[in-house]
Amino acid sequence: MSPATQAPLFVREMGLATRFGLYLLICLVLMAMDARYGAMSIARSGFNAVIHPAQQVLIWPFEFLRDAGGFFAVHNDLVRERDRLLRERGELQARLQEYQALQGENERLHTLAGLPSEPGLTRVPAEIIRADQDPFTRKVIVNRGSLHGVIAGRPVIDEAGLIGQVTQVFPASAEVTLLTDRNQSAPVQAKRNGMRILVSGMGNDSLLEVRYLDLHADLKPGDILLSSGLDGVYPAGIPVARVLQIELPRHNPFARAICQPLGGIGQHRHVVILMPEKRQ
Repeated sequence: MSPATQAPLFVREMGLATRFGLYLLICLVLMAMDARYGAMSIARSGFNAVIHPAQQVLIWPFEFLRDAGGFFAVHNDLVRERDRLLRERGELQARLQEYQALQGENERLHTLAGLPSEPGLTRVPAEIIRADQDPFTRKVIVNRGSLHGVIAGRPVIDEAGLIGQVTQVFPASAEVTLLTDRNQSAPVQAKRNGMRILVSGMGNDSLLEVRYLDLHADLKPGDILLSSGLDGVYPAGIPVARVLQIELPRHNPFARAICQPLGGIGQHRHVVILMPEKRQ
């Protein structure tokens, strides 16, 4: 005979409603005891200690996603702020460069305005508006012409020294051939000993030369050359160049002196044309 047939005849399991009522009664009793005497505080603490690690494990992915989202949001904000600051810095640098250029130009204009007057000469301020595109010549166009009393052949200077000579005049503009042009020359004399020589252009705005220099000429590096005024074009005493070096001859009996122009040739926009003073 099977074991199931040997079970007590009158043993019956509790019904679902009975079990539910029993469990509900037990819960109500426990709630009343906890509310009255705090009987379940120790059980709650122990239960919390058991399930806390599981809670942290379940919460960690959500916290990670939240922190990652915040990181990328802050990163994007910082990138936009950096780009904005870079643009502002570029604009400020451009404005600073413009301000420095205007300040330098203003200082040069004040210097030109304060140049001492030459006897019998009047100064006509001019601005360089265009440079000649021919690579074999050194010429510029200024915004003063015959309407302003400019005539051909007059010297052009800046606050530091000789620049060139007016070679062609138009009604509202004039052509100035720079001293560094290969076809330009100016009679000068050394400030140290008064030796008279001829300085010529080399086609380079930063260099001049003295050709056919006597081997025994008393000319040294560092000597300042001033216009001698012997040609009747350039007034005497205008700073022209500084001697850089003396090149000894190789295949001819003459030496050569390499000089640096003292005027801001190819650098400044404003110059002065020296005109003969008008007399009544």
